[in-house]
Amino acid sequence: MEYDFIGTYTHSLDSKNRVAIPAKYRSQIKDGKVVVTKGFDGCLTVYPLDEWEKFRQDRIARLDPMSSRRDRDQQRTLLSGATHWEVDKQGRIGLTGDHLNRSKIIKEVVFTGMGNCFEVWAAHVWEAYEAEAIERERAEQ
Repeated sequence: MEYDFIGTYTHSLDSKNRVAIPAKYRSQIKDGKVVVTKGFDGCLTVYPLDEWEKFRQDRIARLDPMSSRRDRDQQRTLLSGATHWEVDKQGRIGLTGDHLNRSKIIKEVVFTGMGNCFEVWAAHVWEAYEAEAIERERAEQ
């Protein structure tokens, strides 16, 4: 299946550490199964289960933890931080304590589309990341 996770959406974490996936993303997750893992730059990354399996086979399986510290670090980040979730009837997924700590999510959450997956950011971390990205673009010009 081809996914088209695009756009940015803001939601809030509830008292049970659940967050509603934006409807435009949720409608693409046909079986309701996702994997949430530690992302890069301070976010979490959410993959529909079939995309996660492709990612594991295409990218993670290529890592060589026996000969490369970088590969070992990436494998640990992606696999140790991964959790399977089923989207509930209200369209929510839970976030573990480890995910909340890693991403610094407290209440406000920003979803960002990444094509075949989407990211979940603490709103304040996303805002800082965007400001830094603008500065990087200006520096490159």
